[in-house]
Formats: sequence, C-alpha cells, structure tokens
Amino acid sequence: MKQDKNGKTESPLRVVDGIRGAVPRLAGKIALREASADDLRVLLVFLERGSEHLSRDAGVSEARAEAALDYWREAGILSEGEGEPNEPESEKRPLRRPDELAPATGEETAEIVRRRNLSGVIDEAQRLLGKVFNTTEIGIVAGLAEQLALEPEYILTLISWCHNRGKDSLRYAERTAFSLVSEGVETLPQLEEYITRREAAESGIGQIRRMFGLGERALTKSEEKRFTGWLVDSGFPIGVIGIAYDLTVEATGKASSAYADKILKKWKDAGCSSSVAEVERFIERERAGRGLPEKRPAGRSPKHDEIPKTYDSGDFFARAVERSYQKKD
Repeated sequence: MKQDKNGKTESPLRVVDGIRGAVPRLAGKIALREASADDLRVLLVFLERGSEHLSRDAGVSEARAEAALDYWREAGILSEGEGEPNEPESEKRPLRRPDELAPATGEETAEIVRRRNLSGVIDEAQRLLGKVFNTTEIGIVAGLAEQLALEPEYILTLISWCHNRGKDSLRYAERTAFSLVSEGVETLPQLEEYITRREAAESGIGQIRRMFGLGERALTKSEEKRFTGWLVDSGFPIGVIGIAYDLTVEATGKASSAYADKILKKWKDAGCSSSVAEVERFIERERAGRGLPEKRPAGRSPKHDEIPKTYDSGDFFARAVERSYQKKD
C-alpha cells in the first residue's frame, strides 16, 4: 500500500464485481477454507472500510495485512487498479479449435504428404512410437502441416516431446500443437525454447511446491505463472527462493508466494539474485546500513522479536543471515 499527497494510506486494490455483500456465499470456496483468521479479518475490514488504517483496524501488522491482500488477490476476490476485474478461471472459455485438422479424403492426404515432404516425418514418428500409423493418424500429421503450416521438423519434435511425457496419441499431439500455435509458438526454435522452459520449470516447481507446503493440489494459474517466472524468466536458484521463503514466513507468519515474489523482485532489481552468496552479501549490507549488531545478544530468540511492519524496512533480511551465522557457530 502507498500514501497519497495528504499522507493517507491508499491501496490500488478493488473488490471484484459481485463480491461485496456476498462474502457468506463464498464459504464453500477453497480460498476461504484455507484462509487464516488474519486473512479473514483483513478481508472483512477491507470490504467494510477500505484500505485506510487497514492493519490497525484488523489488529495485524502491516506485513500481515499486505500478505492477506496478496492472498485474496490470488484467490480472485481482489483485483489491481480500476480496470475490469479478471474473469474467474472456472468461467474462462477453452481455446476454440477445429474438430478435425486432417484432410477430408485419402487422396488429399497423399497429396499433402508428397507436397510437404512428410514421408520422412511419418516414418520416424512410427519408429519412435513403435507402431504403423493408420489412415486417420497419417491424416493428423498432414493436417498439422497443411492447416497449421508447421514444418516437418516442428511436427517430429512435438511428437517426440509428447512421447517422452508418456503421451503417444497423435490426437494429443494435435491438441498440443493447436494450443501452442494459438500462443504464438509456431517455429522450431520457438518450440525448442518452449520445451526448455517447460522442463526447467517442471523440475524446479516440484521443489517450490514442497517448500511452500502446497501438497498435491493443482497450482492456481497465478502460482504456476509466478513459479515459472522465478525459475525460467528470472533464473532464481532454488537456494535464493528458499531464503525468500524464510523471510516471508518470518514477516507474515505464513508461506505466501505472492509476498516472496516481492522479496525476489527487490533482489533482482538490486542485481543480487543470481546466487545465495550475493543475496547474503546484500542482506549484510542492509544490516550494516541500519547499524544492527553483528550477532544477536545471547539467549535472545528470533521468535521473540517484533514482526517487522513492512518488508521494505529491511530488518528481517538481516535476521536470516544472523540465524545462518548462529548455526555455523
């Protein structure tokens, strides 16, 4: 949250249309079942009074109020700015696609295979999948080349990738191809980049899932986008994400990935997010700049410290390093 020119605290968040006055009807939602008492207090105060004095009126720290707003934003209850609210994920329409990409007749299929030099692709795909394609399956390959204008190398790479993921159905490859083209993945280099990003993200996301205690539930769209951004777009090492997780829990009392995202963005903007050592040096500089002691006084436990009012205060960055030094000692 930020202050206006008169010093009043204001929030860029607004309530999604149809939510105000309907909180009781949300009781069956996962968001409410998983919300903490602080999350609920913050939401009710926000609905009734807005963002001014939110933390005070809800009886929580500013950091906890920020984390609660992040939680409800992820749940789709709050949205940023003054624009149209985001359409609920459950109501979004699936991508529309042709019922059939394959040619209508065998003669058309044969002509496309000849004209687009698909014989080698079909032979290699049959060898890869360990079967001889029937007329329909050959038609699917021809349709990918003719209707979606995909190069033979693209088609074979896609079939191979689907096979490596345990998906040998050409119908699955067809659906995947249509989705990728709809997203702008239309050339072989774009497909290779997409596959690299997906595989890197899937490997790291499992570790992040365990870190944040998400269990086996499906990730929300915002979580999947955020975690992929950490691992692929920003290239944060898992160790750096782990430090952000520790600081998030210390500041908010819960594992909020949205709050951790703010910490990681700060480190990235400061140019110190490529390694754990860089992050630790950054935290040390912040601690030194605030004149904090090198070590916590004997017998003092971190849990007895006051929770920082805001992540931007920087104090809790230092505590993570101090704890790590104590463990080493």
